[in-house]
Amino acid sequence: MSDTSTQRLKAGAVGWVQILAFVFATTGPMVGLLGGVPVAFALGNGIGIVGCFLLAGAVYLVFNIGFAALARHVVDAGAFYACVARGLSPSAGLVAAGLAVSAYMALQLCCYAMIGFFMEQLGQRLWGEGLPWWFCALLVSAVVPFCSQRNLAFAAWLLGLLALAEFAIMAAFVVSVLAQGGGPEGLSAQPFAPSQVFSAGFGASMVFAIASFCGCETAAVYAEEARSPQRTVPRALYAAVLAIATTTTAAAWALISAYGPHRVVEAALRDPGRLWFSMVPYFVPPGLAEAMSGLLLTSLFAAIVGMQNVVSRYLYALGRDGAIRAELAQMHPVQETPYVANLAQATVSVLLLSALGLVEQDPLRIAIGATSAFGAIALVCAQILTSLAVIGFFRARSDGGVLATRVAPALSAAALSALLATMLANLPLLTGGSGAAAWTIAIALLAIVMLGAAYAAALKRRAPAVYAALGRGGR
Repeated sequence: MSDTSTQRLKAGAVGWVQILAFVFATTGPMVGLLGGVPVAFALGNGIGIVGCFLLAGAVYLVFNIGFAALARHVVDAGAFYACVARGLSPSAGLVAAGLAVSAYMALQLCCYAMIGFFMEQLGQRLWGEGLPWWFCALLVSAVVPFCSQRNLAFAAWLLGLLALAEFAIMAAFVVSVLAQGGGPEGLSAQPFAPSQVFSAGFGASMVFAIASFCGCETAAVYAEEARSPQRTVPRALYAAVLAIATTTTAAAWALISAYGPHRVVEAALRDPGRLWFSMVPYFVPPGLAEAMSGLLLTSLFAAIVGMQNVVSRYLYALGRDGAIRAELAQMHPVQETPYVANLAQATVSVLLLSALGLVEQDPLRIAIGATSAFGAIALVCAQILTSLAVIGFFRARSDGGVLATRVAPALSAAALSALLATMLANLPLLTGGSGAAAWTIAIALLAIVMLGAAYAAALKRRAPAVYAALGRGGR
């Protein structure tokens, strides 16, 4: 077996459209729409969630201006890790890696909990009794490593088809609502009114909106495997944010128009789980309405596979650089994918699901509670570090332009910091009123930062050459 430092991902395997399919599948807009929007109606700013989606999209468009400029120079599967290591310091890079890996693993765990819940519900409808949610999730976890281990082109086709079906049914619903002129109150612009968007509960709704964009930055993870990454990755980054913002905003607005602005919140409070499924059949053919339930499962599966790809590539990049075990950088001899990192991530998922199955009987408390809040907050922290890294990387360079290398990253760091403060302020609400869970999240985030910094300091003393080369792809 060759030295892991010389092992590389398969260059030129995918184009920007295929990367967009990965990103769209990883973010899972249907999951956010069906799971997050009803909760935002009930606990957030009501119909103003539509404006929150637009604001979140604007924030991430500004973030991508700087991130895309840096991604043209830092082509690495470690994405945030490599960018922060090159732009700030290797120590900060390891902290960003810890935050990103923890965030994606937490969000993947949420998707496992949701797919287990819906599979259990499906079994109860079909046979009167369903398998426990955690067992259903473990069944899915047995398939995910196989899909992630296959070559990237195979995964792109699989996730691309699932994402296309997801987009198509939402588009059909939006077009039908427009064609029929909405519901009893017609088409309404009320959801976009500032008085609705910035009403009570704005902070909580912004958390759900931001969570819907978690994963849009993962286009950079596939940079080493992309054709012409200097052009492909920035194109995919912008396309991903625009696609997610358009889908979530249009679909949520169409749902409000279908019910009527004065009725949709009441319907969400009465039965949030049926909010979409009760209305969609009035606007699309019965077959498409029934397909929505199935597409929710495939959307969750696609998100799980997408996050599996992302985490395994972060572990691969860290192993290749010598930050963690070098075995994690080993490539599959045929598929040219980081199969050891993939199996390691799968093993962790199985252990976590098994442990949660013993202590938690309600998987939705995992999916919409402390775990999802932790994942979203950790990812925003990594994004703030990345925005600062853009400024640091270009500080001694004259290329890139002032807007992309100074103004945009400064604005995105400020905006993301404000969103982080909003998320932290709303932690008790996001964790079901549990102060203990809120403190646990805060302590866990602080622990990741401190452990990352301490490990970096130890690595700098023990292996200064390895430390200095962090984020440089083993070069």
